[in-house]
Amino acid sequence: MDVVGEVVEMVRKGTPLNAITVITENAPEEIKKATANLFADPVSVANIDENWKNLLLLVYFSHYSYLSEGKDDKESISNLAVSSLTTAKLCRRLRVPDLEAKFLIRGGRAICQMKMKDKAEKIFKEAERILKELSEEDESYLPMLAEVLNELAILYMDLKRNDEAEKYLNWALEIRRKSGSEAELAESLYNAGVFYERIKKLNTAEKFYKESEKILVKLAESDRNYLPPLGILFNNIGVVYRKLHRYEESEEYHREALTVFDSLANEDEKWLSYVADTYGYIGALYNDMMKFDEAEKYYDRAKKLHNEVESKKFMRPESS
Repeated sequence: MDVVGEVVEMVRKGTPLNAITVITENAPEEIKKATANLFADPVSVANIDENWKNLLLLVYFSHYSYLSEGKDDKESISNLAVSSLTTAKLCRRLRVPDLEAKFLIRGGRAICQMKMKDKAEKIFKEAERILKELSEEDESYLPMLAEVLNELAILYMDLKRNDEAEKYLNWALEIRRKSGSEAELAESLYNAGVFYERIKKLNTAEKFYKESEKILVKLAESDRNYLPPLGILFNNIGVVYRKLHRYEESEEYHREALTVFDSLANEDEKWLSYVADTYGYIGALYNDMMKFDEAEKYYDRAKKLHNEVESKKFMRPESS
């Protein structure tokens, strides 16, 4: 494999810093100096050979894209957007379309979090175009295509462009039923449930939620990372059953969610807000059942716990 191919593969795997060694071992002396100073002085690459410059900048920006992932503060989200979209441009220069699409999706998600919906749509649509072309030649790209279709579906749901949301939900589901992982399929089924619940097709929402539940229960038995989405799903099903006046089933699902989030909160306090939300759902259920004393009790629990969570956020010292 050539140097470009090796570096691209390391970026693809999420380990761009490993590419520094590959570049250093194969580059001319002038490039080695720029490589050594890459993170201390990235401007130092400005005047080197264009091909090496693109390769070094690919390592630099992809590293910061991965580094910024999963953080929810405004600065990190902004860094994720800039670094991901710059990486996508570099991938286009280097003619690596699948990696370009990958970083477009990452950047698009960050842009969505920044509430720039129109720009996010353009970014996702470009990724869709690339992946549609790639998957027509090689079906191994279908899971990535489904990933961006899923993002577009969520975006259109948020924008209340329901016809487009339904189109992309169904397209993503079709692909994920054939070639996606169980977790990816569960995600699309959940999103379909949310969509049909929002447009008040509750029986259809129930169907998708229940199919997602079957998968997530199985996954959570061997991997606790699936407990949070399962708990959220339990609450969603509970809400649908409340709206359908199937109160006994609604309560059963909210109690299941409470068990999940109580367990998670014992390990990490960040889940306490989900416990509080579940108390609120149970309060709403009892209110609809005209059990007003019980409703008030659970509303009060929800309010107190939310206040406790907010108080802890306020008192938590900032990291240095």
